[in-house]
Amino acid sequence: MLYLFGAFVILLLLVAGGRGFSLLFGLVINIVSIIGLLILIADGFNVLITTSIVSIIILVVAIFMNVENPSTANIAFKTSILITIVIILLTIPLEYWASAHGMGVEDQEELEGFSLAAGVSFPQLAVAIIIVNSLGVISETSVAITSGLNEIVESKPTLTPSEVFSDGFSVGNRILNTQTNTLLFNFFASTFPLFFLIHSLHDNVFDIINDKLVVAEVLTMLICAIGVIMTVPITSYLVYREVKK
Repeated sequence: MLYLFGAFVILLLLVAGGRGFSLLFGLVINIVSIIGLLILIADGFNVLITTSIVSIIILVVAIFMNVENPSTANIAFKTSILITIVIILLTIPLEYWASAHGMGVEDQEELEGFSLAAGVSFPQLAVAIIIVNSLGVISETSVAITSGLNEIVESKPTLTPSEVFSDGFSVGNRILNTQTNTLLFNFFASTFPLFFLIHSLHDNVFDIINDKLVVAEVLTMLICAIGVIMTVPITSYLVYREVKK
């Protein structure tokens, strides 16, 4: 693993040049932030409040340390914060209604003999997992759309605000296809072992769609996809307002 990490660092520095050091520094900060989040949750801090604070730190590092244009960074950060708030408000009731938090029946054998009194709210922990899952794809989408729109505005300064808003949807639609495919592939890749287990148990379709682990993964994918889709109109509107000013 150390050799692979070394190859990653060398390739990053060769491709990104001097900016590779700032990218590595930002990556280290985000890793430390995630580890700190886990430690704080394990020590009994409120899951949602702690996750929200750490999410802001991750977004600041991921956007402002990697985007050179201040206008692009500001709009992408505002968009990411708004989408994160929407995801929190959407995820909390869905997780409680779906009851997809906690361990599934597939984990019974591994958990036998262990105490489940972990002192952590599993519904809140499920919300935190979805929030952290969504941060990367949302910030990436907002930065991509904002960067594309800013380049269009700089190349065609005579565009009206309504034309900029329309171009935002045009740019966003091209990005949505790749991002939704990424989420779909991540879903299938992470659930391959679970589907093999379900197939070996000869479960029917209704057992599969009601399986707690499957529902949890589907919820994560769909909520992240909704966040990505909402990124397009919000980013377009913020750039539209900037041009209108």
